[in-house]
Amino acid sequence: MMNARADRLRRGLLLALGAAGLASGPATAATEWSIIHDDSRLGFEATQQGGEFEGRFESFSADMRFSADDLAASGFDVRIDTASVETGSSQRDSALPNDDWFNVDAFGEATYVADTIRATEDGYAAEGTLTIRGNSHPVTLPFTWQVDGDRAMMDGAVVIDRTRYGVGQGDWSDPSVAGHDVRVVVDLTLSKAD
Repeated sequence: MMNARADRLRRGLLLALGAAGLASGPATAATEWSIIHDDSRLGFEATQQGGEFEGRFESFSADMRFSADDLAASGFDVRIDTASVETGSSQRDSALPNDDWFNVDAFGEATYVADTIRATEDGYAAEGTLTIRGNSHPVTLPFTWQVDGDRAMMDGAVVIDRTRYGVGQGDWSDPSVAGHDVRVVVDLTLSKAD
């Protein structure tokens, strides 16, 4: 009789543990997102001879994984076609792909890979590595993320020193000619990937 009762208790305990495991379910995976290019901008703000100007990259792609409730599985893998740079000035736009600047013949792609996303007081921060012209340095990108149904809006900005990446060499390395600090601006609209 004691053995039967102990057996029932053991089976009950196993069932309860099994139910608890099912209730918790498998670890959630971060949602995958696709960039809606017509509503997105990857741009920058810089100075030339003291005057401010803005630019953007017309061609870029990214693997975007983000869920506010699963930051550990979230991350970004961004690829930028440096030859697609556009500033609205034909003289500047013809110079930027050349050897002194992006050297697109040798380094046609810049990347930003962020495997760590953390929450902050103002939103989130992506901790990743930015690579331009083969030069890689850690960059933390503060950003906000708002979800509206199947769409999300990501806005962020960070200032980098272009000279650390070898961008703007020769006479262009003089900060009075072209400022060293460049503000990178991320303004993305995304949809949940199928």
